[in-house]
Amino acid sequence: MTRTRRELLRDSGAAMLVLALPASVFAAAPVLTSSELRTLRAAVARIIPAEHAGDWSAADVGADLYIQNLLAGPEQIFAGGPNRAEFAQFQKLSRIKRQGWVAEVERLRGVYRAGLKQLNDRAGGNFAGAPALLQDTVLRTLDLGGSDFFAALYHHVMEGVYSHPVYGGNKDYRAWQTFAYQGDVHGVRFPNIGPPDASWNVHGGYAPEEMRRPGG
Repeated sequence: MTRTRRELLRDSGAAMLVLALPASVFAAAPVLTSSELRTLRAAVARIIPAEHAGDWSAADVGADLYIQNLLAGPEQIFAGGPNRAEFAQFQKLSRIKRQGWVAEVERLRGVYRAGLKQLNDRAGGNFAGAPALLQDTVLRTLDLGGSDFFAALYHHVMEGVYSHPVYGGNKDYRAWQTFAYQGDVHGVRFPNIGPPDASWNVHGGYAPEEMRRPGG
């Protein structure tokens, strides 16, 4: 079921900018056991695998942490803004939205617990320790079978890898660097255009030190 990085970038472009949950949420008690976390990390690594020496997998850039954050609870959902400096100041949910997210997170916890057990059962008891070919076969079987767990896992890996690092994945902007995506870059590529107090001059895009090697 593994796919090339080119195929994933082509098919998941819309997912790369989806915003879900931040890394700070995981300050709560872990929802998954250490064994479940190992299984999760192994599965994430096969959704987007490293293709060659020196390449990264979804696990390498923290997609599993992104999922852990999501399952930990809806304390913070949407990043702040609109300016880059305020992005990490997450918005407060309304009472109705919070109730909805509490229910959705609880549902996802059940989906992941059942799904991770399925992975282990189908891999002979230890998915994380199974050969990559067997891991891929197990995941492909769930995919072709219309598994709710696989659908959630794939979707969340795409979010975790290609969203802003403030949400827990895309560690060190590595996924964005792969295809030279730099977010809002007005203040980097086109500085000092128009009045000094224009929003793109005051706030700019990502600082050069944040995106040192786009495409690297």
